[in-house]
Amino acid sequence: MRPLPDAVVDALHAAGLLAVAGALAWATGRPLVFPSLGPSAYLIAAGSDRPSGRALLGGHAVGVLAGLAAYHGLADGAAITGALTAGELAGARLAVSGVVSVGLTTFGMALTETRHAPACATTLIVSLGLLPSVADAAVIVVGVVTLWLASRATDLASRAPLTEADAERAER
Repeated sequence: MRPLPDAVVDALHAAGLLAVAGALAWATGRPLVFPSLGPSAYLIAAGSDRPSGRALLGGHAVGVLAGLAAYHGLADGAAITGALTAGELAGARLAVSGVVSVGLTTFGMALTETRHAPACATTLIVSLGLLPSVADAAVIVVGVVTLWLASRATDLASRAPLTEADAERAER
């Protein structure tokens, strides 16, 4: 049997990681799959600079906390769910909240040595009012932890010793 091309393996790996969070989202009705989880899955599965668990979990945690602080401090009650009216105060508050959250996230990740670029998308999801509550923040954290656990499970499975039959098939 010919081995699958790396691109196919990477695509299946990334999709499989997100499928775990997707199944939990479907079962619970909670948004456990959100935009910044995709880039994290990609980096785990196909990135040449695979994030450590510390960077993955810590970066998103910093992003969530920074997003909550910026949103509740600057834009509480507003949300970008469609087009905003030009010149409206709510739009300005949201814009400032987003800018501040990315700055805080970048600073926090540098201080904690948890740099993970997708966490800057997480902070925007929170600070722009898409998932702005503490309950939403907990769901985001559960989604990230689920992704990390799925990645650990695939790591362990890929290191499992081959049976003699598997080894013989691999040699052919």
